[in-house]
Amino acid sequence: MSDYEDAVDSEPPAIEPYEVLGLERDATADQIKSAYRKAALKNHPDKVPDNQKSAAHDRFQSIAFAYAVLSEPARRKRYDATGSTAESIIDAEGFNWSDYYQEQFKDAISSDAISKFAEKYKGSDEEKDDLLIAYEQCDGDLDQIYERVILSDVVEDDKRFRRIIDEAIEREDVPAFDAYVKESKKRRAARLKAAKAEATEAEDYAKELGVHDKLFGAKKSKKAKGSSEDDLAALIQKRQQDRSAAFLDQLAEKYGAKESKKKGKKRAVEEEPSEEAFQAAAAKLKGSKKSRR
Repeated sequence: MSDYEDAVDSEPPAIEPYEVLGLERDATADQIKSAYRKAALKNHPDKVPDNQKSAAHDRFQSIAFAYAVLSEPARRKRYDATGSTAESIIDAEGFNWSDYYQEQFKDAISSDAISKFAEKYKGSDEEKDDLLIAYEQCDGDLDQIYERVILSDVVEDDKRFRRIIDEAIEREDVPAFDAYVKESKKRRAARLKAAKAEATEAEDYAKELGVHDKLFGAKKSKKAKGSSEDDLAALIQKRQQDRSAAFLDQLAEKYGAKESKKKGKKRAVEEEPSEEAFQAAAAKLKGSKKSRR
């Protein structure tokens, strides 16, 4: 069990739920669910480096409570009428903030929940909008763009993302940033090569953790790459189930504080990985590109 699964404040946070989820007040139920899923994926405490966990925990509590208020029609109606999140849950039958938070904590990284979201999100207008927004915010720097667009994968998405960006430039919907249009073939090839190497390292590391069949078994025989969403969820769940404090210190010494979050070296591992080692193996799967501790 994650340390942050139990670390729930006794009272829900004081928030403006629409603002937390980046929604307008006329948002539909589907828009609320999608906004929650995206925010939860980005801010789950078990998916960020140690130095970001506390802040991610606070954000995740706000995100979970915003969803608690807006996803249930009666609670949302009371909030819209009173402007008070506290009053919105007073009459909620059986609502327990601690139980609700722990349920959302687990669900946010469950294989089924993430896969269902990915099925709707990948290739959608919403993903396209997110890509173009990231393109403008990052001035066309694809390394940064892949960090911002959730569930993105350099190997799988490069051609598709470029087609979307090229079409938007042609329509003059977005600027033709030099970082994008003048990117060298060498840099593009290096990004793809690194991504493929990371995929291989992730698979090798899964073997060391003893979860290879779960991550890369039957599904791998049907297609070249498995679901990065399922892979990440399974790694996180494996990590939560197999905590071992003594072994954490051992692996921390092996991998070192400066090890890239993306790279996981091949080592004989019999128990749970350290935070650094886990980040190394999972970075490719969670779509965090070229970020280092």
